[in-house]
Amino acid sequence: MSSQQAEQRSHSPEEEEEEMEEEADEGEAGESQGQSNADALCRTRLPLSRIKALMKSDPDVGITSHEAAFLVCKATEMFIGTLSKLSYTKTSIAKRKTLQKKDVETVFPDCDEYSFLDGT
Repeated sequence: MSSQQAEQRSHSPEEEEEEMEEEADEGEAGESQGQSNADALCRTRLPLSRIKALMKSDPDVGITSHEAAFLVCKATEMFIGTLSKLSYTKTSIAKRKTLQKKDVETVFPDCDEYSFLDGT
């Protein structure tokens, strides 16, 4: 007989039942936490209706799906967040506390990924 089998037999039925209840409670907590994470990912800071209206304002776009508007919204939020962080580093290097337009403008030539915005 192995040590695991000996351990399993040493538990009383009440102890085994308690262990099963604890495992079930942990599983339920994990599911609810997973749902709250999914809900947090589905929330946007920008209004989807405005994003959808902007997308429809393009004459080449006929119908926009909810998923497409959501992805454009999330991509826009990520772009603004990254641009803000990079701009703030320029501000802190200049030992200022207020973010200015010139800080945002200096990000474009320095980062290759934003070179398409240079001169705008």
